[in-house]
Amino acid sequence: MSDGGLLQKAMEQQSSDGGDTVIAADVAEPRGTGMMSGSVRQGAALAVIALVLSWLFSSPGIQSDFAFLGAIPLLLFAGSFYLVWNALGRKQTAAIAVAYLLLAASPYLVMSLSSGEITVTESELSDDSSTITLTIRESGAILGSSVDSADVSITYDGSEVYSQSIQFSIDREDGFGKYGEIDISVGDWYQGNAADDSEYVVTVDVGSSSDSMQLQSRHLQRTVEDVKGDASGAMGTGNDCDDSKESCVIGVALRSWSGLDALGDNPPGALPHADYTLQATLHYDNTAVISYPVVTVVNGLAEWDSGNGEYGGGSAMVGEDGSELPLPGSVDSFELNTKYVPIEDWAVSDFGCYHFTVEVSQTSPWSDGSTVSHTSYYEYTEEGGESEPGEQSENPTNEAWTSVPSCEN
Repeated sequence: MSDGGLLQKAMEQQSSDGGDTVIAADVAEPRGTGMMSGSVRQGAALAVIALVLSWLFSSPGIQSDFAFLGAIPLLLFAGSFYLVWNALGRKQTAAIAVAYLLLAASPYLVMSLSSGEITVTESELSDDSSTITLTIRESGAILGSSVDSADVSITYDGSEVYSQSIQFSIDREDGFGKYGEIDISVGDWYQGNAADDSEYVVTVDVGSSSDSMQLQSRHLQRTVEDVKGDASGAMGTGNDCDDSKESCVIGVALRSWSGLDALGDNPPGALPHADYTLQATLHYDNTAVISYPVVTVVNGLAEWDSGNGEYGGGSAMVGEDGSELPLPGSVDSFELNTKYVPIEDWAVSDFGCYHFTVEVSQTSPWSDGSTVSHTSYYEYTEEGGESEPGEQSENPTNEAWTSVPSCEN
């Protein structure tokens, strides 16, 4: 056997003995990964900031006025989710997503358990026009509101005229949802007629939510600004007059208008909910020819002493269809479409100039107590019957009742 053979066998034996040797590699975990890596800490910090902002922005008041702010915590939560998800090797995606959804929704969910957003939806006037009832509806409260009071304020022409904390709760429900009601007395804050440039605006604050509404102008026009009156002659012919007259004045029909100031000679605007007192008198010089009974108007119902039919029926509705208030007498006139006061009932019926005065007064808070009045003038004349000098007239005459600017000659 050659040396080469022995050497070869020795090498093969050594190779066989070393076959069980295991070489272990020491692999170190890369820096920056794991549960407490830098990305995870950054993501957690963003999540905390987003959660704090979510609690701040979940207030119904902020949601109502600044809804866009809700996008800020959502963006921060999205950035946090990406950092954490990426740091964990993009594993456990479903679990991480659920956790973030619960974090983002928790402030809004908790806030909705006991409070919601209020809206003033209606303002209704009571039958006697003394009170306005506000309907306040709530949305977003899962378990219902726990508030027991509301702060109510009213502005008129930009200035606050009323501020009060009122007992209130969302204690009713209908087909539209949950709501509560607040009654406010008009007399407590009325300052003057509502107009396009002078509106009444009510604001209701309940908890962290607030809403405002412009009150209906028609409900808040109570002050008489303008008054007009008219005395129309009731004319008779034939048997209504003496034999020497073709036509004659047989009475006078009285009317008045009270309400909002109107342009020119137009009648005043209607005030269906106004309270006032009206006095109407027809004069001849300084003598009261017809002293109409005092008329009291309350919430559109006018009442006076009818004198057993001498002055109409003693009541009428005014304001709903206009500002006209007829002041009827005892005799019907088809032409005048009202009842007139016959000339036989006048204290004086001489020819000459008459004036008709209508005076309206109101008490506080509807007015400062001053009187608003209007006077119109009329000539009661006889015309015709001319004859030659020295001859007795056999020509019939005509009477006339004519509106004139004044009684001054």
